[in-house]
Amino acid sequence: MRDVQAVHAFVEKHRRRRQSNKVLHGHPSPTHWLELDIAMDEVLRTRAHANQEIPKQVNLYVGTPYCLPTEPDRCGFCLFPSEIYTGRRQLDEYLEYLEREGDMFRDHFAGARLASIYFGGGTANLYKADQYARLMDIVRGVFDIPPQIEVTLEGIPQTFSHDKLLAMKQSGMTRISMGVQVLDDELIKASGRKQHADQVFQTLEWCEALGLPASVDLIFGWPKQTIERMVRDLEAIAATGVSHITHYELNVAGRTDFSRNRRDELPSTEENLEMYRIGKAVLEACGYTQTTAYDFERRDADLPSSYLYEELFRRPFQSDENGPIGFDAWGWGYAGISFFFGTPQSPGWAFMNQVRIDDYFRCIREHRFPVMRGFHYTHADLRLHLLFQELQGLAVDRATYRRFFGLDVVEEHAAVWDAFGDLGWVAVSDDRVSVRGDGVFYLPLLQNALGHDRLRQMRKKQRATTVTVAEPMPVLAAPTTPAAPTRV
Repeated sequence: MRDVQAVHAFVEKHRRRRQSNKVLHGHPSPTHWLELDIAMDEVLRTRAHANQEIPKQVNLYVGTPYCLPTEPDRCGFCLFPSEIYTGRRQLDEYLEYLEREGDMFRDHFAGARLASIYFGGGTANLYKADQYARLMDIVRGVFDIPPQIEVTLEGIPQTFSHDKLLAMKQSGMTRISMGVQVLDDELIKASGRKQHADQVFQTLEWCEALGLPASVDLIFGWPKQTIERMVRDLEAIAATGVSHITHYELNVAGRTDFSRNRRDELPSTEENLEMYRIGKAVLEACGYTQTTAYDFERRDADLPSSYLYEELFRRPFQSDENGPIGFDAWGWGYAGISFFFGTPQSPGWAFMNQVRIDDYFRCIREHRFPVMRGFHYTHADLRLHLLFQELQGLAVDRATYRRFFGLDVVEEHAAVWDAFGDLGWVAVSDDRVSVRGDGVFYLPLLQNALGHDRLRQMRKKQRATTVTVAEPMPVLAAPTTPAAPTRV
């Protein structure tokens, strides 16, 4: 949008609607990834050529398909694809296919350096204790794993055990991300999870005893949640000394139970805004510093607390003393999402793997890459994607943007920055654009305003094209994120 008044009108039209994270992690949403029958051999050759111009390391995401059954389905709110877990046989079979997919990619990643590893889901701590060594060995079959690399595994409280955590550490995993969502035993029942607060605290105690850094995800805006209950959860988790807390707004969309049947139990947008403000104040009073729109870290922690996978995903183009460097993301396994960014001059691809387990297995049996659909970035789309990513970190470096794209990000989107600056949500200086105050809560609205014209062009093109796709999958996640990590 090129007119300040038009941006103000856009904000007024949408600010009272529930904030959705459809574009929270990048541009465009996977609902716009409509290219089928992608020539993956050519995509991989193009990636290799791009890496000669900008050397890239790999952020590796390894997906797990399965979740425990719940009533309502998918914990009532989750938009990510998953399959119902019935027993170990599924996991053994899946690991065989995961290894076979790795065989298909091995030569293409020959010599690639891993920057980080993230095991997500589904529910990645459903594996039995003896399976974590095999999971890491499958990764070692494709990549050399550096000795100090960050290796994160996410899971839910009720399926961690001391034996599993010990096996994770012995296999080479170095971090645990626990999707608690709400600590209150009564409120969690709305999700159908058989989860109790004592399981959360026990897992954190085990992690501390084993020397495994841990992170906790908490959601605000939960059905029937009050500010008092939210504060009680935050203070209880902060009191454990955990180094990293992710606190994010419930995303209500699609055909989930919360969207269809519980909207009258949800806080309003204004109440969610107040929850965000108070939650931020509580965490800061407990010694945490906000590092992204939803991440809070203890700066005085003895152990490093920032999640490298997510940090590098937010900054895929950087520079060191030798010149430009980059970070691609490979989503390995069921429903994996990959980002091979190419270069600013020759943008690359984003693509997703099959989101039905039978389709994933069939592709691999037929010796085909298990890719379902994808998106080839234009120059404008790549700029928007990277702009959205940097905004997640609450600031955009003008010099970096100019160095890689040859444009001033302030001039390119002047009307949007001016309008959001009028609201006190954005501040522009000589070296950066910073997100301020309530602008952090309204970050999806800011991103939608920045991408408004381009998304309108894409929708117009889609209306002229008939494409049949599987059920749309939201951007990771994160709250969850994503190749960004999912939020279980």
